[in-house]
Amino acid sequence: MTFGAAAFLLATLAAVIPPILHMINRRRAKQLPFSTLRFLRISVQKTRRRRQIHDILLMLLRMAVLILIALGLARPTVSKLRSFFGGADAAVAIILDNSASMANIDEGRPRFEWAIGAAEQILEELGDGDQVALWTTSGVRYPELATFDSSHDKVRQLIALVGQAGATYEQGDVGLLVQQARRQLAASNATNRHIFVITDNQAVAWQGLKQTGDKTAADQNRETDPEIARKEREIPIVVIDCHRAPKPNVALRRVEIQTIIPVAGIPMKAVGEVFNASSVAQQRLVELYLDGAKVGSSPELNIAPETAATVEIVCSVSRGGLHQGELRLAGDDGNPRDDRRYFTIEVGAGIPVAIVSGKRHEIAYLNDSFYLERALQPLDDGDWAIQTSLLTASDLATEPLTNYRVIYLVNVPALDPTVAEKLVHYVEQGGHLVWIAGPDIDVQAYNAMNAAAGSRLLPAPLLGIVSPDRSQERDSWYVAGLDKQHPAVTHLVDPPALYRTVLAYKYVKVDAANAPDATVIGRFDGDGDPWLIERKVGDGSTLFLATNVHVDWTNLPLRPIFVPLVARLTFHLAGGEPARFAADAGSTIVLPFEGHIPPTAVEVLPPSGALSRIPVSEETGGTKEFQYADTHQVGAYVFRLLESVRPSQTAFAVNCNAEEADATSISRDDLEKLLEGTPVIFAENPQDLSSTFALLRQGRSLSEWFLTAVLIGLIFETFVSNWLSTKEEPTPKVLTAYRPTRRLSPV
Repeated sequence: MTFGAAAFLLATLAAVIPPILHMINRRRAKQLPFSTLRFLRISVQKTRRRRQIHDILLMLLRMAVLILIALGLARPTVSKLRSFFGGADAAVAIILDNSASMANIDEGRPRFEWAIGAAEQILEELGDGDQVALWTTSGVRYPELATFDSSHDKVRQLIALVGQAGATYEQGDVGLLVQQARRQLAASNATNRHIFVITDNQAVAWQGLKQTGDKTAADQNRETDPEIARKEREIPIVVIDCHRAPKPNVALRRVEIQTIIPVAGIPMKAVGEVFNASSVAQQRLVELYLDGAKVGSSPELNIAPETAATVEIVCSVSRGGLHQGELRLAGDDGNPRDDRRYFTIEVGAGIPVAIVSGKRHEIAYLNDSFYLERALQPLDDGDWAIQTSLLTASDLATEPLTNYRVIYLVNVPALDPTVAEKLVHYVEQGGHLVWIAGPDIDVQAYNAMNAAAGSRLLPAPLLGIVSPDRSQERDSWYVAGLDKQHPAVTHLVDPPALYRTVLAYKYVKVDAANAPDATVIGRFDGDGDPWLIERKVGDGSTLFLATNVHVDWTNLPLRPIFVPLVARLTFHLAGGEPARFAADAGSTIVLPFEGHIPPTAVEVLPPSGALSRIPVSEETGGTKEFQYADTHQVGAYVFRLLESVRPSQTAFAVNCNAEEADATSISRDDLEKLLEGTPVIFAENPQDLSSTFALLRQGRSLSEWFLTAVLIGLIFETFVSNWLSTKEEPTPKVLTAYRPTRRLSPV
């Protein structure tokens, strides 16, 4: 405890006045003659004892009141924070929250502007020689961050640089940075150590204090050495809360492109989730943009407080290729960071597919792959997402199979061992084989070919060809069910009539019971034999369609499901779904090479348009994958693998972290519990921290408590002074025995 006006402590000497007055004003009883004291002696003794207790208590209360008045005037303060900027050297850690939620408009300004002003106030209060370091929760990781500086110049430059960039689109983990700052300050030799956290106290930002994942060496040292943990807990934390009166905010948290076939000119649907983070209902319009042009808009949405609404906008693209789009909230909003949601779609990407048949006929209609060719290449101008090449079985011996993502083998006789081994290598390296049955299939020869290849060509052994049994009055089988969870057919299961009208007049029976690792995508009615079955082999897969794709065994080519089925199956196998990849801002994008020869470099086109060429090395992920961490901007990132055996292009849509729209704040009680006994000070006004600095210098004043105690003491003094009597008592008299004098007669 310290005193702001210690001279007033001399006034505590006034406490000797009540005892002096008590001794001076002691009443002496007068003696009066009385016949006898026998009946009054007991009553007088009881009254005297009560009076003595009363006088002593009253004297002590008056002494206490005088002492409390003196202490209150001396301005006592008490603090666990030690002296701040009090002449001793200090080490100060500033944790600046620059996550997306700090872009919320609060009292007419973005919260991040309040935060920058608070950081500058802290620097102004530092003295010469005091050490200071800056941490930011997100954004560019400058090398000067988390480094203590005695001159303060580097930190000033960092604050100016971060302030100019503004709040990021990323999520921030304040709790994790508090742990890091604690470790560095605990190892410091500074006399005074403090952590300033400038944040909006968003609940998700403090998750780093709750996580119990993999422990670092520093974590293990704290657990084994209680002294280290004690030093860290003793470091005071000043929380500067920038959450005051925010403007109502609505956020776009999700976008998804839904389409059966990603074909130019065919409608597709953009589905988005709109979240109202405010406590009042909001009305909003959502607009859809493709390649920078507005192509659609939603009706006005009425969104209840703290709930989400779904918006759907139908659109189409007129040409193939990679397209960039976004959903955008119309009008003004509380946080511009979460008003847009980006996506990319691939149409006409040119997925290379080979269609292999046993032989080619002069009349196209007679080819076993006739309908399949039309389904995979529906456009005559070639501007389509799948590019097909027509081969025969004899071409497989010389054709480089790595040129194709998917190979369809339609009614192909069993292959010789050399070609079969070549196909096995193709599958294990990430290729995909789709075997389609037909009249030229010899079940025994196929099983022998598969056995010689180590059961790596077919998804399961074949049992034989099933034909209609006239005795059972059955002339066909229909597809009774599809696997709703399989991505190739998940959009084709409703209505059921879409696939139940597919009939098979003959089919090859597959022994799925002896292939437990295979997945049955579709089944026939009756015995439930597989219609379409898939099995993973190495990095690729092999599939078998039990019937053919011509009209002699089935009506499949004539049903509406045929074109979307083979298109979606091809996209699934080749990884060419129309909706491309997505990531959160600030996260690392990983491009696996999937067992292929890695490229020498990767060309990166970020949203800014600044094209860069990054060599593939150990720093970028090595030979198995490519890692890219500079994703601080939102928008589309396009990656091109250069000088690779299989050059390719991949697009990622990077968006603002959806959790940053959660406006839930952590309470002070919960925060103090998370900090486990650490001294915590909550700054009330980020615009003016003078009262907080005064508290840190002088501690917490106790004058009010002492003066309150004086008031309570005076009340008790009044009560005690009137105890035993409610009016002025006469001066007590002592009764003595009356002894009559003997009268003497005159001599």
